[in-house]
Amino acid sequence: MGSLFGILALSLGLLLVWGVFAPRAQWRALAAWSVSDPHKNEPGGAAYGWRRFMSALGALGLATVVIATSTAGLFDVKRTIPEPSIIQTMWGSPEPDVVNRVVKPNAALPVGLVEFAVLDYQQFGDEGLPNYLAALDYYQYLGQDAPLGYIGGLPDVGYSGADRADLVVHVRGPILCIPRAAVIRETEETVQIAIYYGLPNDPAGAPVDHTVGCPVDATLTASLLIPLELRAPVGARTVQTLEGADLARVLVPFVPAD
Repeated sequence: MGSLFGILALSLGLLLVWGVFAPRAQWRALAAWSVSDPHKNEPGGAAYGWRRFMSALGALGLATVVIATSTAGLFDVKRTIPEPSIIQTMWGSPEPDVVNRVVKPNAALPVGLVEFAVLDYQQFGDEGLPNYLAALDYYQYLGQDAPLGYIGGLPDVGYSGADRADLVVHVRGPILCIPRAAVIRETEETVQIAIYYGLPNDPAGAPVDHTVGCPVDATLTASLLIPLELRAPVGARTVQTLEGADLARVLVPFVPAD
């Protein structure tokens, strides 16, 4: 219940209660000034009885409205909080965009770019890509599909960047920066991954400072899924950061058929 509504309700309630218990005093305080002779023109007992009845009726109505308004939210909490979507269950809110690029294995560390933590990943099996990926928007940088320096390469016509991917990694980076490089190191036991962000290249070729422009503690970030191709399927290998920390695997929730 809003503070303004509460003040108005309290003021009206006090006025109505006053009319119930002391209608004569209320008339003298609020209305006697409007007549030339208050004693001669004072209402009779029947008038005060009617005033008391109407005040009691108003107080009862006001109490009903206040109670209904105050308790309405208690019964509507479950109805007003939407259930998270399958995508939000997996990747959090807001739902991520998909980087529509083909990103192939590369073990070389980039120079001058900023590493951003891979939050988690999802690998694809023999059944192919999960259907939910088609519902996600492709990432754009300020309306551009392919800013200069963007990670990976364009997919073939008729395909998406995820069609030949073995997994996607989940990253959050500054909205004014773009993912520019992925480092992928594969062994028989592990797949180690790092994602690097930077500013788009200047069209005129002027140098840019990625470290200053892409702080790791940026407040405004975008949630992205980046598809990655490997030399071999993930299989039973452990997916890690370059430092050897295991990454959390995100599974597609089971949705029972209707």
